[in-house]
Amino acid sequence: MIKNIPVLLKTYISPQVFRDMYLFFVIKFKRITGLFPVEFHVVEHCNLNCKGCNHFSPLAGEEFLPLENFEKDIKRLSEITKKLYQIKLLGGEPLLHPRLTDFLPVVRKYFPTTPLQITTNGILLTRQPEQFWLDCRKNNTLISISQYPVKLDKKQIKQLSKKYKVRVEYNGTTGENRFCRLPLDIKGSQNIKKSFRKCVISWGCCVTIRDGKLFNCCIAAHIKFFNEHFKQNLAVCEKDYVDIYALNNNARGGGGGISPQREVGAIFFFF
Repeated sequence: MIKNIPVLLKTYISPQVFRDMYLFFVIKFKRITGLFPVEFHVVEHCNLNCKGCNHFSPLAGEEFLPLENFEKDIKRLSEITKKLYQIKLLGGEPLLHPRLTDFLPVVRKYFPTTPLQITTNGILLTRQPEQFWLDCRKNNTLISISQYPVKLDKKQIKQLSKKYKVRVEYNGTTGENRFCRLPLDIKGSQNIKKSFRKCVISWGCCVTIRDGKLFNCCIAAHIKFFNEHFKQNLAVCEKDYVDIYALNNNARGGGGGISPQREVGAIFFFF
């Protein structure tokens, strides 16, 4: 864990660094707090084309999460636990969703006090209508801007934030050295547990719910876009996720037995 700290600082150094370090230690030892953040992809595609995207958004076609599917999963999640550190709506680029703010009251319906965040690259933020800002304020939603080497009108964003009393924060840096190289071992010869331990962001910030399944790794959650684009068959197996609808019967995974195909968890290769 200690070895991960320099990488964490290099990747996320910003005014948010102390909060990031707090998250690193608290969420790494989740048993201390019992809390963890959870992510929902409301949009698959993006308006950036980052080569190292571990959500594979540049490979995804235009796709939006239906509101009814989202409500079904978050309702089920609320039946399982109320102990969430944070709920994040992201993508892809969430501001591309034409009904993004409709998701906010749905979250508040089931998690009225849990911190709620929209994670965006900020490019489309100044083009949002007034209702967007009003809905964010009404539902106590934080706008978190992941910084990239793109130009943002931070002055205007600050003015909008102040005008509508919506909290906006920046994380990461605009330097290209914040990007990381994450090659995938197509042969699946890696040790799953060792790879996970080496991952600098395995401390809880990639817990993802997708199609009723809770993944502890965003790569496993979104590997289908990699498979479709590169004509691969990196299988998602029952060890990669927890079926949130099977938890009543203490059943973990998809219930179909261990796949004979190589597991997504074994394909990560870290330097």
